Amino acid sequence: MQSRTQHTTLLCAAVALLILALPAAATAEPAATGQALPGPDVAFRGGPVAEHSSRAISRGKLKRKLNQLARRAPGSSGFYVTRIGGKAGGPVFDRNAGHTRKLASNEKLFTTITALHRLGPKGRIETRVKIRGRVAAKGKLKGDIYLIGGGDPSFGGGGVADLAEQVRKAGIRRVSGRVIGDDSVFDRRRGVPDSNWGPSPYIAPLSGLVYNGSTYDGDPAKEAARAFRSGLRDAGVRVGGKVKVDRIPAKLRKADAIAEYESPKLATLVRATNKDSINFYAEMLLKRLWATPGRKGTTNGGVKAVERFARSAGSKVKARDGSGLTSGNKASPRNVVRLLVAAQRDDELAKPLFKSLSIAGKDGTLANRMEGSPAAGRCRGKTGTLTGVSNLSGYCRTKDGLVAFSLLMNGVPSTSAAHDVQDAMVAQIARLR
Repeated sequence: MQSRTQHTTLLCAAVALLILALPAAATAEPAATGQALPGPDVAFRGGPVAEHSSRAISRGKLKRKLNQLARRAPGSSGFYVTRIGGKAGGPVFDRNAGHTRKLASNEKLFTTITALHRLGPKGRIETRVKIRGRVAAKGKLKGDIYLIGGGDPSFGGGGVADLAEQVRKAGIRRVSGRVIGDDSVFDRRRGVPDSNWGPSPYIAPLSGLVYNGSTYDGDPAKEAARAFRSGLRDAGVRVGGKVKVDRIPAKLRKADAIAEYESPKLATLVRATNKDSINFYAEMLLKRLWATPGRKGTTNGGVKAVERFARSAGSKVKARDGSGLTSGNKASPRNVVRLLVAAQRDDELAKPLFKSLSIAGKDGTLANRMEGSPAAGRCRGKTGTLTGVSNLSGYCRTKDGLVAFSLLMNGVPSTSAAHDVQDAMVAQIARLR
C-alpha cells in the first residue's frame, strides 16, 4: 500500500462506474439455501408499531419501549444499545446481548474496520506494469509485458486505459512477446468456505488481479490481461503475442515499474463495501489484509487478522470469511457494539466508517427503510441477511449524543417481521434525549 494522489479524480470516477456495473448477485445478501432474495435487504413496509413521533424520550422510557418491541421479535434475537462517550455514556438496553449469533453481512463491519486500521483510510492498492526484455529501435519491446495485480477489487477499464497510455508515453510502440497477468499476490482459491472455496452465485471469482469485478469469469487474471492487451492496442501499442497468466520472474520483482495505477482511497472502497454490501469487495479486502512481500493474501490469513484486531479492540468474533456469506461467522450483539464503539474512539477510523454505513431512509441497503421516521437521516447501519437471519447494527445521532446499536435476529421465519421490529427499535433509539 502506498499513498499517491496523481490519479485521484479518474480513479474515484472509475470505481463509481464499476459499482454501478457490478452484477446484482455481487451485492445481494443471499439465502443460505442458494435461493436469491428479491434484492439486498429488501424493505418490507408496515410493522408492529405505527408510532413515528419525533418527540424526544428519556433513557427510561426508551428502555421500556425497546423491551416491548424486543418481546415481539421473531426467532432467537439479541440486542445491545449503548451511548458512546461522555459522563452519561454506557449501556442503554441489553437483552440476550452476550449470546453469539450468525452475522451475515454484519461480518463486513469487522472486515472493513480492520482494513481501515491496518491499511489506512488514505491507503491505495497499486497495479503495476513491468517488462522483460529490451526496448529496441522505434520503441519495439523484444520480450513480454507484465500486468501485476495488487488485489485492487475496483480495477477496470479506467485502470487499463491509464496504464496503456503510460506504456505508450514510456516510448513503447510494439510488444513482440506476450501480455502476462500476474495474480500471485493472492492464493488461487476463488470462493469462500461455504462454496467449498469454489465459484458461488453470490460472489465473482477472487483473484489478485481482476477486471471489472471479475464478472464471473473463471480466470480473472487472464481476463484482465486480455483487457490490457486491448487497451494497449487502443493506445497505439501493437502486441504480437498471446495472453497468459504467470508469475513475474524473481529477478524482475524488484525492477522498476514502467507504469503504475492506484485504486481509490481505501475509505472509498470501504464505503462501497458497506453501503451497497458488495461481497466481492469484502472478500478481496480480507485477502489483502494478509498479503505482504513474500506472503500471499488468503482468506484464512485475513480471518486471523480480523479476529486479532477485534480482540485488540475489546471485541470478539468468530470469522470464516470477509463478507458474511459463510454461515459460521458469529459474534454477540455486545461484541458488535464494542467494535463500533472502539472505531468511533479512533480518530482515524471514526469518520470513514461512519460515512460508509447506509443512511436510514436515504441510501444503500437502508434507502427504503425507516422513511419518514425519526431515524431517517439520523441513523446509519449495516444490514445482514441470510435465510433465517436478519441483522442491523450501526449508529444514531441523538440529542443524548452518539448511540451504537446491534440488533441480531436468527431463526427468523419472516424477514418482513424482523425488519418491522428493527426499524421500530431504531426509530425509538433516534428519539433519545
